[in-house]
Amino acid sequence: MGFALNYLRNVVSLGFGREPVQPLLFSYYVTHRCELNCRYCCDGDGKRFKEDPVSELSVDEATRLFSILRRACNVLDITGGEPMVREDLEEILTSARQMGFRTVLNTKGVGLNDRPDLMRLTDVLVLSLDTMDPGVLSEVIGRPRATAEKVIEALHFAVSRRKETGTKLVLSAVATPTNLTGVRKVLRFALDHSIAFNVSPEIVGTVVHPELRDNSDYDHLIAEVMKAKKERPGVLGVPRYLQRIRDFGPFHCYPLLMPTIRPDGRMYYPCLESKRADISLLEAGSYPRALKAARERAGDLPECKDGCHLFCHMAISLYQRHPFSALGEIRHWRMKC
Repeated sequence: MGFALNYLRNVVSLGFGREPVQPLLFSYYVTHRCELNCRYCCDGDGKRFKEDPVSELSVDEATRLFSILRRACNVLDITGGEPMVREDLEEILTSARQMGFRTVLNTKGVGLNDRPDLMRLTDVLVLSLDTMDPGVLSEVIGRPRATAEKVIEALHFAVSRRKETGTKLVLSAVATPTNLTGVRKVLRFALDHSIAFNVSPEIVGTVVHPELRDNSDYDHLIAEVMKAKKERPGVLGVPRYLQRIRDFGPFHCYPLLMPTIRPDGRMYYPCLESKRADISLLEAGSYPRALKAARERAGDLPECKDGCHLFCHMAISLYQRHPFSALGEIRHWRMKC
């Protein structure tokens, strides 16, 4: 199945009042390990991913996993933890590409210039960056300034190589109560260099950081992002997404648009934040069978209302919910470098 076909099938389901369940992409956490200590890192349960060690699939096992997933969808998001701690990440991406996946890699990028094949094997490279100031970034990632400088170095390396590799770049920022000025500068850098940009508010557990509510500086930041979206291509997220992360209103989440998979190949149901990962995709042998088994064990989808104001949840759900707005996103993805 492909992205476009699954999207249209979901549109039909919504038209009949049914929950959209065709995946637009799979998100595979290749590891929970990470050498950084980002202060906003949260697995939905109040702890960092690296504090929840989980065994990891080998390349051969990951290849088997990909053969199962590819029958349901053709977009694969590789994330973590920090996926670049895996020395076999190039092999994993090669396997995904050979299966016919469009690959997305989410990373801080430390050491990217020493592993140039990663860009060649990645269709969309999402670099997590919250400030252009290495001193401030050092505080955000909980590591020395030299490490923060390597994050900035990875960005400049990616910009220099993107035309050669054909890789789409995205800068993904987390807006916290203390880094709003930094996020503005990341936005301006993205716009000035024709790089796509998205922003999410900091989440504590599954709810937005309380100091972002009724925060005029945060409101001004989102207003700036919304203005940039109207004036220039590159800011991702349908307009309703930006409105919702400004006002923190409730939304109907469709978690099965992006099924999430643990490093050991077990599928979270209905989402990572639920913490339920009872079903092994390798044992189930197909995504529909795994989904059926998960539903039988855990029941129907919950109604979360005003939780998880994250790009990966809210933006994708609203993208599916509003097809005409989704069509308007094409210009933001197709801007020229």
